[in-house]
Amino acid sequence: VDVLRLWPDSEEPVGVVTFTVDGIEPGRVAAYLSAEHGLGVRDGRFCAQPLLKRLGLTGGAVRASIGIGTSVADVDRLVAGVRALLAGDVRGDYVLVDGAWTLAEDPRPLVGPAGLTRLADTAGSCGAAV
Repeated sequence: VDVLRLWPDSEEPVGVVTFTVDGIEPGRVAAYLSAEHGLGVRDGRFCAQPLLKRLGLTGGAVRASIGIGTSVADVDRLVAGVRALLAGDVRGDYVLVDGAWTLAEDPRPLVGPAGLTRLADTAGSCGAAV
């Protein structure tokens, strides 16, 4: 896992972490974290295409950010999910559908509690929270 930093000497923590996983496309990482760990992360270029190009990340990256409702357990789940991915603990079969990674057979309901709709795990938005 490569955690991206703009300034290597920056020690100030922020509520956003951007990273890549060697050998795994960012969209697939995001789909896995969503489907198997219940995490909403963003993949892609985050409205920062020139910056990511300069960093050599033409395929994008994964970004997780904390919000007002994010708990320590959510952050722990993100770390555990990335560790599980690196260990090869992948239960689903992920495929590209219209340019977005998703489960080949997704058992999750399209409409969840309180009428919230599950959206496709895709890149494109400039903001998302864990």
